[in-house]
Amino acid sequence: MPTKLTIAIPTHNRAATVRETLASIDALALPAEIDADCLVIDNASIDATAAAVDNFARDARLPVRRVFEPRLGSSFARNRAVDETQSELIFFIDDDAIAERDWAAKLFAAMRSRNLDAACGMVLPRWTSEPPPWLGPSLWVKLAVHDRQAIASAPVSSAETLDNYFSANVGFKRSAFERFGKFREDLGVVGGNPISGEDTELFARIIARGGAMGFAPDAIVHHMIPRERMTRAYLRRKSFAYGVGSAFAGGRNHNRLDKLVKNSIRMLAAMSRGDSERAIYHELECANFFGYWRGRLMKS
Repeated sequence: MPTKLTIAIPTHNRAATVRETLASIDALALPAEIDADCLVIDNASIDATAAAVDNFARDARLPVRRVFEPRLGSSFARNRAVDETQSELIFFIDDDAIAERDWAAKLFAAMRSRNLDAACGMVLPRWTSEPPPWLGPSLWVKLAVHDRQAIASAPVSSAETLDNYFSANVGFKRSAFERFGKFREDLGVVGGNPISGEDTELFARIIARGGAMGFAPDAIVHHMIPRERMTRAYLRRKSFAYGVGSAFAGGRNHNRLDKLVKNSIRMLAAMSRGDSERAIYHELECANFFGYWRGRLMKS
């Protein structure tokens, strides 16, 4: 009997890019043992998202369904997807990402062969314009995309880390949500709300409670990086927001005073030798530190 899979796309006001994502999902090469459908969570969109999805669904090869989630926020949208389907597997992809043709098959194979509760695949950058010279591979993690070359050249086990787990490309067994819970709704991006990291918190929770989570490097999506994300100001905001989110998430944290001191020194050293990429990296680590302590104050 085929395994039932739902591919979920949470989206907010991205009518243009979600069409591309849907087209890549509809073009997937799926093995016979997978019975797949596609679920779009329209997260309080006020643009042409509804029409774009409904028009695409009429001629799609895979069944495509749209549901409207009025509570704005990434966690609300993801949890609505879990509630809307009874499929054995739920794969999430972002509304500005393009799946390679064998993405779902590779993610499915990795989860089955390793008996994983959840698995994250490779997220490669899809630059909309030439990135600035300082935006080198060591900073890509701040954009939630992978450096494929670095991962390929390192020991396989080194990829099995929270730093490599991104929700733009993730698959779950339904039983994982039943065992470990869903995305925390007090975390997650909501407009300008600086509390992010709901995905990392869930991944860490699965691991901490004895779940099996892994990295599937052959399951690849290409994530759009627009020009406005290729700025130091954007990266500072994201790093600060992730710090705030980590404070709200609780648990062990490395944001002690020595982190600020070390990264400040390393930032100055990198600046002195003209290494702007590393200088900005350590600047962002400092922003994360300040975000964390801002979050602690917000909680108190």
